[in-house]
Amino acid sequence: MTRKLQTFIIILTLLTAGVFFGMHRPSMAACNECAAQYTCSSKCAEISNNETENTKAYQKNLTIITIQHLKQEFVNHRKWMVEVLFARRILPALMLFTEQISAMAMNQVLTIGMFLDAKHQLETQQLFQELTAQAHKDYQVSEGVCTFGTNVRSLAASDRNTDLSAIAISSRARQRELLSGNTLTGNGATSDFLSRVAQYREVYCDKKDNGKGLDLLCPNGSVDPGRVNNDVNYTAMVDSPLTLKFDITQEGNTDHANNGHVTTVSADEEDILALQSNLYAHNLPPKIPVAILSEENGVVHPGAVNKYMDIRALAAKRSVATNSFAAIAGMKAQGEVEAKPYLYAIMKEMGISDENEISKYLGDRPSYYAQMEILTKKLYQNPMFYTDLYDKPQNVERKLVSMQAIELMQRRDMYRSVLRSEATLSVMLETVLEEKQSRIGNEINRLRADGELIKLQ
Repeated sequence: MTRKLQTFIIILTLLTAGVFFGMHRPSMAACNECAAQYTCSSKCAEISNNETENTKAYQKNLTIITIQHLKQEFVNHRKWMVEVLFARRILPALMLFTEQISAMAMNQVLTIGMFLDAKHQLETQQLFQELTAQAHKDYQVSEGVCTFGTNVRSLAASDRNTDLSAIAISSRARQRELLSGNTLTGNGATSDFLSRVAQYREVYCDKKDNGKGLDLLCPNGSVDPGRVNNDVNYTAMVDSPLTLKFDITQEGNTDHANNGHVTTVSADEEDILALQSNLYAHNLPPKIPVAILSEENGVVHPGAVNKYMDIRALAAKRSVATNSFAAIAGMKAQGEVEAKPYLYAIMKEMGISDENEISKYLGDRPSYYAQMEILTKKLYQNPMFYTDLYDKPQNVERKLVSMQAIELMQRRDMYRSVLRSEATLSVMLETVLEEKQSRIGNEINRLRADGELIKLQ
């Protein structure tokens, strides 16, 4: 493009110079010749005018030719620029340039996409790691939470032993008051009295009692000094200990010759039953002969049967009071052995290092009452409990839920105690009103017999 343009400019310059010199040379020659022969003649002026007109016409034609040539050159130049320069040089180069730019742009987008994929991948991995760490933190149970879980082991089984023991104590009291043939009172109040006296002389007698006046009644005193007066000591037998060696399940030596029945009775079992005999129905009702109650042919004697029904009513009232004693003693009956090592560990953390002392306090098989004593009281007397609260929030919530569950169990025990108190109060009220009720009933019967009740109606 540069060479053609330079050639065109040179040609255009030469043509312009040739026209200029060709136009002025004839007129100058004529003027010079005329000036030599004539002085400013009119002929010279005429020739100059003609040459001027010819020059103008020539210049006009030359201008037209030049303009046409320029137009054609511009057309050719435009054609060359479009068809040669642009179509053959610039356009292919632009196409290649565009293709390369597109390829580079796509490569850059791919790189950006890789960065975005890497960003999302790292963010996802970070999120998973955070969730994993949070899960390890949330679900990593602390030792304080395990304390609740381990110390409630066998609590349900111990609760079941509580119910069974209470039923056994109540059943024994009922059989004793009704002079059941399966007990020592089968032959009446005398057999009960003699058996209790013999038991007292052998087991519970303290020769220092009665002003040291029991040397003749029990010269040897108690065979076990630790059981002296346990038949009358409610504090030592029921109130103080957390666990009693009282278990009506298959515990003790089994006599296979006696149909497999348990023949060995623990000291606590014997003491609890002796204490119950002194607390409730110390004086048993007399044994009513069969002939007094009814004839051989089955005819009932109303007066005797009425007295016997009074005895049963009195036994029913006593059973309500006995139920409270049986429930308290049953709660302290032996439980299962699974929770023993964990309860012992808590007592050791609190400073009681002697295991024998712990055994005297909790028993070899801690009762339901002992387990609840630890879970509702002793556990919170340990400073470790409060230092362990500086823990993960989830573990603190778990401890709170465990404490609420234990509270529900304790409230259930309190509810049962309230029910027993309510039953006892209702029986007391009925007993207090019984005399007035009998007096009113007797007055009504007297009026009915005199016929005055009909007159009043």
